[in-house]
Amino acid sequence: MTDAAIPVTGRAVERFVEAYLTSLGAKIEKDGRQWSVVLPDDADTDLELDGTVLEIADDPADVEDGAVPIAPESPFVERVLDEAADRTPVGSVSFTSDGVEIRFPPWITDGPTDVEEATFTPYYDRLAVCALFHVGIETVSEYQREELRAVAIDLNDEEERPRLAESYLDLVNDDQRELNEGDRIDEARLKDALDGAHTAVENDVSSVVLETRERATRAADIELDEYRQFVRQRRDELSDEIENLSDRIEEVNETIEAASEQQERVDGLRKRKELQMELDDLRSEHDELSSQIETGFPEKRHEIRERHALTVRIRPVAATAISYERGDLELALQSNSTTFSRTYGYAVGVGVMEDANCERCGKPLTAENPLTITGNRTIGASCCGE
Repeated sequence: MTDAAIPVTGRAVERFVEAYLTSLGAKIEKDGRQWSVVLPDDADTDLELDGTVLEIADDPADVEDGAVPIAPESPFVERVLDEAADRTPVGSVSFTSDGVEIRFPPWITDGPTDVEEATFTPYYDRLAVCALFHVGIETVSEYQREELRAVAIDLNDEEERPRLAESYLDLVNDDQRELNEGDRIDEARLKDALDGAHTAVENDVSSVVLETRERATRAADIELDEYRQFVRQRRDELSDEIENLSDRIEEVNETIEAASEQQERVDGLRKRKELQMELDDLRSEHDELSSQIETGFPEKRHEIRERHALTVRIRPVAATAISYERGDLELALQSNSTTFSRTYGYAVGVGVMEDANCERCGKPLTAENPLTITGNRTIGASCCGE
């Protein structure tokens, strides 16, 4: 899982529902954990909230009588997610150096080098679309996983920008964040971006889907094998019961043959009829089980597969057009009493746009091999540091 994902927790649900209702033009009055919502008459929604009290809860059942829960897996939240997926409301925002904190890469922050001063000079704006997807992976029998996952696609080069998606989630998670409105985007470009983002989400969760499918398949195989053993055991039991019942019928036949009185013979005939009906039922069940074994239990196999079938839902529930500044970030770096300046390509909300390497051996600078300074060079603390 990338960092651009949040489980569908109570807090995430609360923020999403509030953002969605706000996108509809709703007025929300909050009284503790309870909300009163007034929707405008022309709101593009099927939600009927007039006179309804919404209540934030961790458990859908843990609300006051008459209140509608805002909680993970509550019917109301599912309706909001379904409607948001149909509408995919589009907002816009602008990431500028005045509104978004400069992000330094881990190959600087995790090492012995301090940033004494940072100066960002923007040259132009780039436009991206960040889509928020509701991802649900579940089987009927045992497994469920839900999360809200953000994917950012740069419209200039159609490349994914994971760190921009993380910045977007910071925006979603920060109630106090106020940013200027950014550029709008036309429908065709939005569709292309959403298609690309959807593919990115599919790729990102593919390993989880594969692992879950394999686990569900194993569970189905185990259940089918247990059923197979049960059927065979039951067939063996029926064989024994049929044999015993046949012996009893033979004994009754002997009693009938030896009967000296009419009533004794009538009773024997009645008993034989009862036993024969029971024997026919046992043989019918035995034949049915034998047929299942010979054909590989097609009906039961289908039933088990259906119960363990994997359902994957990936739905965009919101999209935001993000304009973000790109330019140069000049850093005054200090390490071991040595100050050195370096300039890197930088994008607001994304960070340093280029990979950095040790100027002595060429190895990549990373959190495990962070930047340090020696002489007039920036080098890796692990690969070439002293």
